[in-house]
Amino acid sequence: MRIAPREETREPGRDATRSTPEFLTEQQRMLAEVEATGRSTFAPLAERWDRENRFPAENFRLMQERGWLRIPVSRRHGGLGCGLHDNPVRWVDFVRALSKTCGNTGQTFQIWGHCISMIEELATPDQAARFVREALDGAIWCSGGSEPANYTQRRQMASAAKVRATAETTAKARTTFARKVEGGVRVSGRKLFISNSTAADRFFIFAELVSSEGQSLGLVHPVIRRGTPGLKVFDSWDAMGMRGTASNDLVIDDVFVPDEDVVGLDRPNAYFTSVLAGSFLVGRAAVYMGIADAAFEYLVEYVSQTIKAGDDPVMQFRIGQLEMRRQAAAAILYRAAEMWSQALDGKSDPEECASFAAMTHCSVIEGALVVTSEALELCGGRGMLRSAPLERYYRDVRAYSVSPPTINSTMVNIGSRILAPRAIVETLVSEGV
Repeated sequence: MRIAPREETREPGRDATRSTPEFLTEQQRMLAEVEATGRSTFAPLAERWDRENRFPAENFRLMQERGWLRIPVSRRHGGLGCGLHDNPVRWVDFVRALSKTCGNTGQTFQIWGHCISMIEELATPDQAARFVREALDGAIWCSGGSEPANYTQRRQMASAAKVRATAETTAKARTTFARKVEGGVRVSGRKLFISNSTAADRFFIFAELVSSEGQSLGLVHPVIRRGTPGLKVFDSWDAMGMRGTASNDLVIDDVFVPDEDVVGLDRPNAYFTSVLAGSFLVGRAAVYMGIADAAFEYLVEYVSQTIKAGDDPVMQFRIGQLEMRRQAAAAILYRAAEMWSQALDGKSDPEECASFAAMTHCSVIEGALVVTSEALELCGGRGMLRSAPLERYYRDVRAYSVSPPTINSTMVNIGSRILAPRAIVETLVSEGV
């Protein structure tokens, strides 16, 4: 299990710099730039991606030009060291800031960044260096995990036997297979709701490795390049919200992937024992949080400046309630991020982090739904107009609130952890990936 203390990537003297802004770190300067550029450039275009149901490719090109693609990349590969595998708190800051200006951009970027984190954690050094360089050069990545028979991944970390049991459980439901052949693998299967898929240049696939004799060997990650024969992006994404995430289906029909492009071939099932398992939910919760921030700020400005109702005690009460919900959601989000930071340093249990991440995901969704729904209501008729962003904020949060792990499954899992004998407790990581 990779939970040994990591090379320090968080900015030194973080607390001190708060009182001396003239000595901002590179991370802090870039965060300020992201916030400013997001307001001036991304926010005005956010409606466009929604209406056109289109991936925000122009935003990614700008992020590459500004060097923002370095954000989740570790410093050993020339990055800023703010990914989930380096500095989860800072990663939440960046994803939240982007999502506040454009939810589609925040979601697609956090998917891209999570792929980078998985590559740096699971790939060989040569693979990691090569794939990260391609990413920094502008290659768009997506992660293909969810399948028609959506499965529940469970984390068991006490022994290799339990890891094997976990792999056997998920393999029964997984329908994407990588069959070992000379020089590589042949991959077949179908993936659903794959964000970034329309624009992706690289597809990081979750597949069950099968030997030439038909024996299951565990979970691996073939990296399929756009244009490879047998790979098809099926145009299926026409959703109520998050329309710019390009979350189309993938059809993978006997695609050949050379050994050098198969992540985890040297150690199948490494994902299950990686400290990253479950951390994806923290990044996705940051997207909801950023959208809730945007909705709340729009509401406050509208009430105080447009309808001049800032001195109405009823309105003050309602907005006070929303601020309490928003701050509560933010508090649990940053607690989850800090727990992952401690896990990276070997100071907390990744299993507990995974369980708390699922709770965080649900809590932030619930808070964001309340904030966006109430903001729409309090703005009255204007809230439902497409010329205003509130209905888009609500649709984006509502559309992704059904993404797994669902609230119901998370509550059952939490209850089982509390009530079931410790020997049989399993922590929910995700449904799909």
